[in-house]
Amino acid sequence: MQPSTLHPTVDEAQAVARGHVYSFLAAALADPAREHFALARNRKMQTVVLAAADLLASEAPENIALVPGEQSPRQLDLLPVVEELSEPREELARGHQEIFGLLVGKAAPPYETEYCRSALTFYRTQELADIAGFYRAFGLEQDRAEPERQDHISVELEFMAHLIERELAAAVAEEPALQEKAPLCRDAQKKFFEAHLAWWVPAFAELLRRASPRGFYSALADVFARFIPCERAILGIAPARDLVAPQQPEKPAVEKFCCGAMPCE
Repeated sequence: MQPSTLHPTVDEAQAVARGHVYSFLAAALADPAREHFALARNRKMQTVVLAAADLLASEAPENIALVPGEQSPRQLDLLPVVEELSEPREELARGHQEIFGLLVGKAAPPYETEYCRSALTFYRTQELADIAGFYRAFGLEQDRAEPERQDHISVELEFMAHLIERELAAAVAEEPALQEKAPLCRDAQKKFFEAHLAWWVPAFAELLRRASPRGFYSALADVFARFIPCERAILGIAPARDLVAPQQPEKPAVEKFCCGAMPCE
């Protein structure tokens, strides 16, 4: 049997590097009290992701249009984040609670729909439905063991890692019909990244830096400011026109409650 060859549209080394960075960042932004966060503290994962970031930085264009909140992708470096992860987990959990605590952290909300330009509840509901549609299309369901809102940045980053994994699996498949799915996975990456990450994460990074001028989350903010334009260059996505800010949702005129506790569906 002849070994399978990679689909010509896929740069394997680059795709593997991107997948590792997405998975690492998704874990790093998870609640340190949850099991998912342990992946970011895994020494083997850290070694791999440092090399992955170096590769992406070396291949990033030197001249790329940046928007407020973005920094040069050539300076992408995960070492400061890895070094901060050596802090006790309790300290990292305390920092997470200070920034993202309460129902929705107001300093730097990690939820996409908090940045929607329209404060209308209907608009946000439509955005959540679009996100859920992407997840369902690729066979993903909510993890009941560690539930999180579908628009949480950690969940969206993990989805991008999943799409890259699917692209790589299709690219090395022996059957030509399966190989042809690689461009479809790439197209899904571009569409999801443009619609649900590129336009708001630079603002999130800027707010995160303000909320935590030093330490672990400050280092993460710098990574996101450089990783987003790096991904835009790879996926061929133009920069957003302005820097968004979190919006207060419109309060409904009448609130109905069931059993005196939770809102009715």
